[in-house]
Amino acid sequence: MQNLEKIERLILLLLIPIYAIGLVLHTLDATLPMMLAFTPYTISATSILGFFFEVKARNSRLLFWAVLTFLLTLVLEIIGVATSLVFGAYTYGPTLGLKLLGVPLLIGVNWTLIILGIVQVTSTKIANPWLAALATASLTVLFDYVMEPVAIAFDYWSWAGGDIPLQNYLAWFCIAFVFAFMFAKQKLAAVNRVPTLIVVVQFAFFAGLRAFAV
Repeated sequence: MQNLEKIERLILLLLIPIYAIGLVLHTLDATLPMMLAFTPYTISATSILGFFFEVKARNSRLLFWAVLTFLLTLVLEIIGVATSLVFGAYTYGPTLGLKLLGVPLLIGVNWTLIILGIVQVTSTKIANPWLAALATASLTVLFDYVMEPVAIAFDYWSWAGGDIPLQNYLAWFCIAFVFAFMFAKQKLAAVNRVPTLIVVVQFAFFAGLRAFAV
């Protein structure tokens, strides 16, 4: 953590114990219902934290990208739930909170944050926007692969027939690739690494749940 700025270090030191405690409480039958009830609020608070500094800095180009990513992702999710044509046949459970046409509003926000957290690293490490987008899409699919069994177990969503279709991963690869390419091509940049820290902590959280609770 030597290279992290003070505010990033403080946020990381805040996120780690919160998600670590959440991981433990998700594994206990007595506290699991409470954790599921808190899930939308936890995602909301984390998302606000992820975009707070961009809003504060009036990083308008990145915020425009984020709003566009959120809206188009949400539309694709709505189409996907209604038709099964995008990701496969699936439905959302109650865990993620308020829905629009069967899709939790938080799902678009969190996916935007995940893509941002990954692409802000790949686009700084890889100069070619096509390769940066390819790396981002691959890591986004890895995130989804780790998260899927956890999401199903805790009724974030469920797949018809119970199996996760390959179509889901292909769709997320394409979606992440498009928005990551836009980000890299326009040479956007976040004001700090908070979105990336959130993605890393969330990935560790889902990996832990997959290992110990699913």
